[in-house]
Amino acid sequence: MHMSTSLTYSLSRQIKPCRNKSSVSSDIVRIKVYLGRRRLNIQLCCHDSKGENMTENENAADEALVFENGPSGDSKDDLPVKVNYDRAMDYLGGFGPWQRRVFFLICLPTGFSAFQAFGIIFIAFEPDVHCRVPQDSFSGLNATPAELLNVTIPWELKDGEWTRSQCKRYSYNMSDTDLHATYGDFLEAHPVANRTQIPCDHGYQHDTSEYKSTVVTDWDLVCSESWKVSLAESLWFAGLMVGAVFGGHAADRWGRKPVLLASLAIDYMFGIICAFSPNYAAFVSFRAVIAACTMVSVLVPFVMATELVSPDKRSLVGMVIWIYWAIGYVILSGIAYLIRTWMWLQIAVTMPYLFFISFWWLVPESPRWLISRNRHEEAAAILRNAAEVAKVVIPDEVFHDTIPLTQTEEKTKEKEKLYTFVDLFRTPNLRKWTLNIFFNWVVNTFVYYGISLNTAALSGNLYLNFAISGFIEIPAYLISIIILDKFGRRWPLCLMLLFGGVACIVAFFIPKHLGWMTTTLAMTGKFCITASFAVVYVFSAEIFPTVVRQIGIGMSSMSARVGGMVAPFVNLLGSYWAPMPYVIFGGVSIAAGLLALLLPETVGKKLPSTIEEGENLRKKDAIVDEE
Repeated sequence: MHMSTSLTYSLSRQIKPCRNKSSVSSDIVRIKVYLGRRRLNIQLCCHDSKGENMTENENAADEALVFENGPSGDSKDDLPVKVNYDRAMDYLGGFGPWQRRVFFLICLPTGFSAFQAFGIIFIAFEPDVHCRVPQDSFSGLNATPAELLNVTIPWELKDGEWTRSQCKRYSYNMSDTDLHATYGDFLEAHPVANRTQIPCDHGYQHDTSEYKSTVVTDWDLVCSESWKVSLAESLWFAGLMVGAVFGGHAADRWGRKPVLLASLAIDYMFGIICAFSPNYAAFVSFRAVIAACTMVSVLVPFVMATELVSPDKRSLVGMVIWIYWAIGYVILSGIAYLIRTWMWLQIAVTMPYLFFISFWWLVPESPRWLISRNRHEEAAAILRNAAEVAKVVIPDEVFHDTIPLTQTEEKTKEKEKLYTFVDLFRTPNLRKWTLNIFFNWVVNTFVYYGISLNTAALSGNLYLNFAISGFIEIPAYLISIIILDKFGRRWPLCLMLLFGGVACIVAFFIPKHLGWMTTTLAMTGKFCITASFAVVYVFSAEIFPTVVRQIGIGMSSMSARVGGMVAPFVNLLGSYWAPMPYVIFGGVSIAAGLLALLLPETVGKKLPSTIEEGENLRKKDAIVDEE
């Protein structure tokens, strides 16, 4: 391979005896020649004016033309800074004090993001409702509230049970006699078979015993308008999709830290504005913006975490970060239990974002990203600070790392290139794995949010079911930490999806009087899909190369939002046949589990840096860590 290399050299002249055969006093001229990152030391003896030829020093240590593996002595400052983060971790530790300090901070946005993601379950809670009936029309009956409902609201058979109609009322052509009749006389005059049913024409009467106000009660999002609740949930996922696409590209181009800080700031601003939404259109628009920023504030910390630690710790951090999500999930049920007005609930779940102002000083940029962008000086400064925190000394060789010249040039060109999502599909293996990962993300999101958003349909107390649904994720993540390193990535992902799919299908074929069993199986499905969701996050980060990792994770998350957008409308199918949503959730989960076996195993392998390394991930010569 043809190479053009610029030569830099320095000369130092010292007067001292030079050992040679004639023992003639002479000057020593040391010439240091740098070929890229290789140094050649040439030491010559210049004899007196009698014309002797220059001779090389006989000392083997001072042989002319000496190659060394790295800089030494006073030449270190002359070399450009080239940081090797993997070597730095030999001193900092794979998950040392500095990484732990940064990691536990960047996990916090993930926990608070659960507030925004699942707040809609309580903000758009649908209480019992029936048609509002003009009371003056029946004032003469002297009827009790229960008797008044009997003559104004019809009964309907739904899922084998008789319930009051939510969307229809009785209409009468009443005479003056009817207005002054007793309740018994009115029933005789207007038997049920002769009553006319009409849609609600005077608005709705909402049950406020559970919630004082929700967006459903404020804007009457029931009956013919009930689809707007599902639309609000789907538009949330559309916002997540936008955040995944643009957030991934932005984080790869401008850095992890600035993009994270910007997303958190916008999240806070629109979270507060959303609480004062004057109407439904404004509400869903503000939440779409919050969703986009929430997606960024989840994905970027995850990528930063995997880039901070050594390969053997990636499973650990990949699972622990989602434990923060689960804790936020559980805490939200307590906040919602205490605050029963949707406006104040929205404000309450947004205010913690003020803490993230401190991230400007507390959280550094990802050293791996800086190195990938050839910003070695900044990466070196961060690692020197990390060494102080960890109370270790990182030798200068880490900051002047020796890499073969041809490899350096190739990687520099690779990293300086501007990558897009198209690069995920340029090579055959990476293309197949990318499509497989995308499908797994779609299914995981579809099933996970389908079950989570359908918590209200389960028997029992809403707040308790929601807390259990969140709490069950914690053991799912903890178990994933153990099985990932012991059994790899592929088989745990496959088996979790298979078991979760079977549990979902079986759940809603249980008789209604065994509601506790239905809830148990639904939570089993939630446990499995939660574990598989965590695995696919780690799996994806390990398959996509560094140069397109954030783009790959972002595009995976974007494709997943398709599943999220469909899930709320699949839940509506339960009004036609109750088991239908869970049969669909289970079926696609089983299909994704089988396809997961086609992905390459990544346990113990070094994160691929270039497209070429990512393409060769499954080959025998794939890069692995040497213990």
